[in-house]
Amino acid sequence: MSFFNSISIRIPLAFIGGIFYGFITYQIFLLLDLSSQTAIGTGLLVFFLYLGSRLLVLFSGIDTPYYSKERKGSPYENTAFYQTAQWVGKFYHYHDAVLFIFLTLIAIVFLISLVLDWAGSNPFGKTIRGLFQLLSPIPQ
Repeated sequence: MSFFNSISIRIPLAFIGGIFYGFITYQIFLLLDLSSQTAIGTGLLVFFLYLGSRLLVLFSGIDTPYYSKERKGSPYENTAFYQTAQWVGKFYHYHDAVLFIFLTLIAIVFLISLVLDWAGSNPFGKTIRGLFQLLSPIPQ
């Protein structure tokens, strides 16, 4: 099993991704000036749909590119559920790789900003706040 094919890695990634996309949905609804109850409800819906679909693919027993126990054959082969699980598994596999790279890059940028703040004797977070204000479409 590779690093990403471990169930102990896939389950936390499912939770982290669900929280990430639920929070993004929540923020989008707030930016659209919709009620906070609607934003919370939609964010939770996205979280549970994301988490549920990931766990369904994980525990379905079907070998997919997303998670494989390297078994031979499946009683579900050539069914619509099997083919859909293969497509979703391939999508999630590539999605996780891109999400992992994205979060790694964000962490590197954050660490570089902390080092720049430390080297310039600035309060921690000043550089990242300045970068965020520069890139943010919302006036501060």
